[in-house]
Amino acid sequence: YPELIDTDEKYLEFLRSVTRRQSALIAKWMSVGFIHGVMNTDNMTISGETIDYGPCAFMDVYKATTVFSSIDEMGRYAYRMQPVILQWNLARLAECLLSLIDPDDKDNAVTIATEEINQIPEIFETFWLEEMRKKIGLHKSKNNDKILIEELLEIMEAEDADFLLAFRHLS
Repeated sequence: YPELIDTDEKYLEFLRSVTRRQSALIAKWMSVGFIHGVMNTDNMTISGETIDYGPCAFMDVYKATTVFSSIDEMGRYAYRMQPVILQWNLARLAECLLSLIDPDDKDNAVTIATEEINQIPEIFETFWLEEMRKKIGLHKSKNNDKILIEELLEIMEAEDADFLLAFRHLS
């Protein structure tokens, strides 16, 4: 992140940059039905990539609770949980940056980092909606897009629709 060298809050901006990159990545892979089976902290990179896919796959029939790890009996890494795990993982990164975000006031650093981490669901949703709009052929952003997409996914789940083919048939 050489563009952050001369910024005043470089470590906070670093956290924001990693958040945007990881949010965009996960939104893209979710838009094609990909599930990372073990997306824990050591499998996310600060460059906005992921490594060690281990048990992963593209789901066929859409089911939000789909997992691809034999040890994931509780659904921690289920399809629908990918954004939650993103936030949890980035919170661990933020914890490592606290002494750099505000070296003189740990409580302030925690407050600042917490505010950033609490924004992750909204940041992720922005990227996810962008990807899902593309999948259903929407060219403009409208207020009800999220409702439309969520209802489509609910119908797909109720009908045991193939994730990729359902969108292909829409086209």
